[in-house]
Amino acid sequence: TEHATTRVQFGRKIETFGTIQEKLARMAMLHYFTESIAYCLSGNMDSGSVDYHLGAAIFKEFASESAWCVADEAIIQILGMGFIRLFVALTRTQFAGSHLRELQKAFKQPTAHLSLILEEVTKRGLRTVGLEGTPNLSNFVHPSLKQSAALAAKSVAQFGPAVEALLVKYGRGIIEQQFLLNRVASSAIDIYTMVVALSRATRSLQAGTPSAQHEALMVKVWCSEASARVSMNLGALSNSESLDNFSTLSQIAKNVCEAGGFVQPNPLGI
Repeated sequence: TEHATTRVQFGRKIETFGTIQEKLARMAMLHYFTESIAYCLSGNMDSGSVDYHLGAAIFKEFASESAWCVADEAIIQILGMGFIRLFVALTRTQFAGSHLRELQKAFKQPTAHLSLILEEVTKRGLRTVGLEGTPNLSNFVHPSLKQSAALAAKSVAQFGPAVEALLVKYGRGIIEQQFLLNRVASSAIDIYTMVVALSRATRSLQAGTPSAQHEALMVKVWCSEASARVSMNLGALSNSESLDNFSTLSQIAKNVCEAGGFVQPNPLGI
């Protein structure tokens, strides 16, 4: 927490940034849960219980993964690498923002921009009733990858409206919504990797390279999982429970920074 409360970036202490707050909150949570399991397991063993093998295995796995996660997040925080993700998100919102500004100008002079307005109204009307088609990528990929291409296209179709909705809601204040921007960035990264991987695997399949089928298998799994992540991350942008969780994570981080470390004592009160 010392680094977060003393480091100044962009004219502000980094503890005020949502990106850092989420990292601090999740690190604090992992420590709390790891410590809770450790004391519970120790208590069971000290009380003479012989049925602790499952708990011990769970603790070892959870503690090991948590330690690596916390160490990784701490390094990212110190090196400032988390802000690269914000660059990805803001680059995409900048494009959507320029389109919205163009529409705003058009509505000020509707007779001069009638075709643009009608096109936009039609597109939004079709989207509202669920008739707007998703981008068709199947013509650009190998036939065996059409299903994966459809998943990528679905993610592309979800991305634009989600980002636009954020800009309409927050305007220039979007830069302060880093919990949301991180989800936008994650979605953009997943979409980009899906499209790039589909292109590479298609080239290998068309060329008949020895590794083509293996590449196709990797791409199919990746697109399946990445598409699900995109749906989850974009859904979180407007999900009330997710938004509440982001506010709670922010408060956890503030508590940790104010305390200069862990807020809670250990279970023994020592």
